[in-house]
Amino acid sequence: MRARTILVRKVIGLVVTLLAVYTLNFFLFHMLPGDPAYALVGPRMPADQVAVIHEMLGLDKPLYVQYFISLKLLLVDGYLGESWVFDKEVLDIVLDKMQYTLLLVGVGTALTVFVGVNLGIIAGSRRGRPVDVAVVGSSLAFYAMPAFWLAMIMIMGFSASLHWFPLEGMESDIGREKPLGERVPDILWHMVLPVTVFVLVSISEFVMMMRNALVDSLTEDYVTTARAKGLTPKDIVRKHAVPNALIPTVATTAMFIGWVVTGTIMIEIVFNWPGIGTLTLSALNNQDYPLLQGLFLVVTLTMLLANFGADIVYTYIDPRVRI
Repeated sequence: MRARTILVRKVIGLVVTLLAVYTLNFFLFHMLPGDPAYALVGPRMPADQVAVIHEMLGLDKPLYVQYFISLKLLLVDGYLGESWVFDKEVLDIVLDKMQYTLLLVGVGTALTVFVGVNLGIIAGSRRGRPVDVAVVGSSLAFYAMPAFWLAMIMIMGFSASLHWFPLEGMESDIGREKPLGERVPDILWHMVLPVTVFVLVSISEFVMMMRNALVDSLTEDYVTTARAKGLTPKDIVRKHAVPNALIPTVATTAMFIGWVVTGTIMIEIVFNWPGIGTLTLSALNNQDYPLLQGLFLVVTLTMLLANFGADIVYTYIDPRVRI
């Protein structure tokens, strides 16, 4: 019963947080400098036409009235409004672009976790040795690099100079005319550089977490017992230390998925990947308030659900923890 009560509290907290985020986003975006009417049509529009556009977009009403109208539409109808630039429902636009971001995030996260955990095992099982120093030092070096800078270096080296990979986009123009099965190799080819940048700037979190957890596990009494039984160092690490060290890594992965949805924005912009990042930049440039609010609400919901899922996952994999 107690677990159910706490779960209900977490759900209520999730709803309250979403409402607070929506309110903050609404007022922040409406306080941006500039006028959406001029951003949509042009800076030389006559003042009377600007007033007409304000009336059409509902910008002629006081800000608090605009807020309560949008909040009512969201709570009653689940309606996030229509984009002023794309002339479509915000939710449809966001969900359409989200699939491309999730493709990049999904592949990148899988590689990041797999490579990071294995490098962490290598470093942790060889603590203080040159390989440990090399793995930790290189992962932290890439972590310190701005994602957009590393992405531009990759483009200059492997795309512009060597011509090994495409400069931008998710697929070639010619490839879009082919069936999906034939387009997959082209899409994967376009994903190589964005995913590589994603992995390099994200991998240190899993390397360090797995390494430190493994180092702690190797000092436990059950490891000493395993050594006394005559088990080889490899068996001790793989069969005894690693399973226990993986517990915090599994929970962190759930939270990491929520964070990287926003963390890929700069990578998407540099590589012109047709996801949430490029859509956010377009909405900011055009001061598309409904689209900006919808974007940040959906992204926030993704992060909150990922953290919520992490709490539940951690409870199941570690019996010592209760929600």
